Amino acid sequence: MSVKEAGFLKILEKVAPGMPLRDAINSIVQMRNGGLIVLSDLEKARKVVQAGFFLDTEFTPQRVVELSKMDRAIVIDEDLKRIYYANAYLVPDPSIPSDETGTRHLTAEKVAKQLNVAAIAISAERMGRVTIYYGPIKYVLQDISVLSARVNQALRILEQYRVTYNELAQELMALELEGRVLPYHVANIIQNIVQILDTEEEIRRLFVELGEERELTELLLEWLMVGVRENAELIVRDFQVNRRSPKAILEDIRRLPPEELLSTEKILEILGYESSEEMLDRVLPSRGYRVLSQIPRLPMAVIEDLVNAFGSLRAILRATEKDLMEVKGIAEVRARAIRAGLRRLKSTLGVGR
Repeated sequence: MSVKEAGFLKILEKVAPGMPLRDAINSIVQMRNGGLIVLSDLEKARKVVQAGFFLDTEFTPQRVVELSKMDRAIVIDEDLKRIYYANAYLVPDPSIPSDETGTRHLTAEKVAKQLNVAAIAISAERMGRVTIYYGPIKYVLQDISVLSARVNQALRILEQYRVTYNELAQELMALELEGRVLPYHVANIIQNIVQILDTEEEIRRLFVELGEERELTELLLEWLMVGVRENAELIVRDFQVNRRSPKAILEDIRRLPPEELLSTEKILEILGYESSEEMLDRVLPSRGYRVLSQIPRLPMAVIEDLVNAFGSLRAILRATEKDLMEVKGIAEVRARAIRAGLRRLKSTLGVGR
């Protein structure tokens, strides 16, 4: 996410349902008077304010509503603590381009671009449409019912992705235990994880605008995302052959255009493998991070030591209790628990029958 996008999300948080500024905007919409609100510090605002009432008074939604009855702009500080100007006559740089036709929206867009701040135009003529300009960004606030419908649709899609993920994760674990993982097995689950993470990001972006209306659906999202990010990084650690951080690798994969995301070769390349047709038929050994993480009460520090000592899951599977006890932090009880845990996983997944 870019700095500009992150800044815009902070503006959406300020105008989300239940927030004081949104209360003021809703009241202005109901009055059908229209309005123009600029969120800016005083130094920036003075560059475009040519006239108006300088107030420097405490911000409250009620004051904003009353001041909106005057025709011109209201200037509020970005932290929503002070109202600086009311009935402000704004004169932005005329050379700044704008496709807007209405005076209020044209001024809002130019001020936002010139000062790199948020300007909110509330239309009296267009059924109370609220448009946010933030730097070069233009965004029309959505009706809550429309947003809720979009969130519910995205959650249904995410549920489908999660079902697929659970199937792929179980299949991959069985293949790891059997030593039969092929490149497309790894690529398939990583592609699915990217779909999940991208959908989650879209939903969380909608949550910002939903504000207090998101509580129930947020619980469902948290449930659907349990373990996904953690396992994603473990899968990368299991199969990467370069020394890059798993987070950086996943971010590079997420930035791939759609057609390249579907390419097993491209994903293998980001994992550090050399691109070749022969590579696609080669069995990929797993280090065992994700499999070992399924054993109860086995700390990640011990898993790290196991992988460093044996190098691969296949070697760990062949190790005796005595071999395991030679690893730092593994005594007889833990060695026995590791062996029992691996046998249990094999039995659950139907491996070795």
